[in-house]
Amino acid sequence: MTDTPEGQVRPFAAVLQDIRNGQISDHAAISMQQLVAAVREHGKKGTLTLTICVEPMKNNPDALAVSAEVTLKAPREAPKAAIFFADNDGNLLRDDPRQIALPGLRRVDTLTNEPKDLAQ
Repeated sequence: MTDTPEGQVRPFAAVLQDIRNGQISDHAAISMQQLVAAVREHGKKGTLTLTICVEPMKNNPDALAVSAEVTLKAPREAPKAAIFFADNDGNLLRDDPRQIALPGLRRVDTLTNEPKDLAQ
């Protein structure tokens, strides 16, 4: 304990360890590891928030209900986008419908690695 002008102060880590028998402290430690790994992997910032709620117990003003929650906002990989073009009816197409097709060009089918005529 630390002495202050107001009296002794119990270390915060000790109080945190007592909330839900240390489950919140353990959850925060695991979340911190996950946050560090995600920040290193994606090169972006993330946050870990510990929210502690203290409220008086009903019918007993000397007792306090203490609850806590750990919230992790880890960076994630942005979803990959595919390029599409819209035709006049609002349909999405992989090829630009306004582009003139060049005869003899073929596309390779990514599933079979076989050439495929673009006119099909």
